[in-house]
Amino acid sequence: MDIEALKTLKLHEFEEAATSYRSASDMASQAKDALEQRITAQMRKALKGEAVDAAVVQLREVAKDFHYMQVECGLVGTALNAFAADMRPAQEKLKRALSEAAEHTFTVGADGSVAYPAAGENPGGSPPQPGSASGTLSEQVRAIQRQAGNFDPNPNYAIAQGIANRITEALKEATDADQKWAPQLRKLKADDDLVVSAGDWADAGKDTEGVRRAGRDYLDSLPQPPKDGSPKANAEWWKGLDPEQQAAWTALQPNTVGGLDGLPATARDEANRIVLDEKRGQYQTELNGIPKPPANEWTWITAARSPPRYTPTSGWSGTRSTATSTGTWSRPSRA
Repeated sequence: MDIEALKTLKLHEFEEAATSYRSASDMASQAKDALEQRITAQMRKALKGEAVDAAVVQLREVAKDFHYMQVECGLVGTALNAFAADMRPAQEKLKRALSEAAEHTFTVGADGSVAYPAAGENPGGSPPQPGSASGTLSEQVRAIQRQAGNFDPNPNYAIAQGIANRITEALKEATDADQKWAPQLRKLKADDDLVVSAGDWADAGKDTEGVRRAGRDYLDSLPQPPKDGSPKANAEWWKGLDPEQQAAWTALQPNTVGGLDGLPATARDEANRIVLDEKRGQYQTELNGIPKPPANEWTWITAARSPPRYTPTSGWSGTRSTATSTGTWSRPSRA
């Protein structure tokens, strides 16, 4: 992140995009509710037959697609708002530093260095000279710079050095935020198909966890739910949140929202659905990843009223064995 990129970064565009994603999430939620609560119910009530049953099954799958879209768009919107919230302090710090440099007629270079003109007096010595200051994040170097400023006859040196250091801080904060959010935002994409699989929901769970970690500071900046709050206190906290803040809590902490008594049933239901679908997708994906046993696995046969003994082979033999009257495993003889 350089000075020009940070100075001209239009954070409001990210926030406007976040609002658009939240609107898309809301529309998907309305479509899902219409399918689940009205359309399929009315079809069931008015029509009978195999065709209706098949249509209801398909509409339920479409409702699942809308729910997945609702969750992912809500998560993208929250991530964009959190990114803008992380970048804004760095951008404001840079703008203040640049404004101060302009007030002193200093020149700020593309690399963040600050050039200052000659000023002041140096009785008995050479006249104060113009110079340039470069920023640093090292506290040890800054201590040396402060000492140098006490001896430099040009008062502009200390002022320029402070500005350069603040510019360096702003660029470092912006770079950290960019490096934190860029990979998270790139991960927020779905497969190019119309089937929401267990793997998709498992991936959505990973997305939620990743955005939650990256957006910890953003979530901490929002009004927090009352500790051990009563249903009434929880309800008041939720009512005090604006739509953006409610969406952020639902996207980043659905388990918290779903577990708070006093919140609207619709909000808790949606939060619990997110947790259920993501966890179910995670566990189903793990189950699907378990290797299936071979077709001819060992067959256990009890003989002589005691468990059989067997001689294991390396891996699966692929050949079924039989038990002798003594309970010892042996390979079947070939005809």
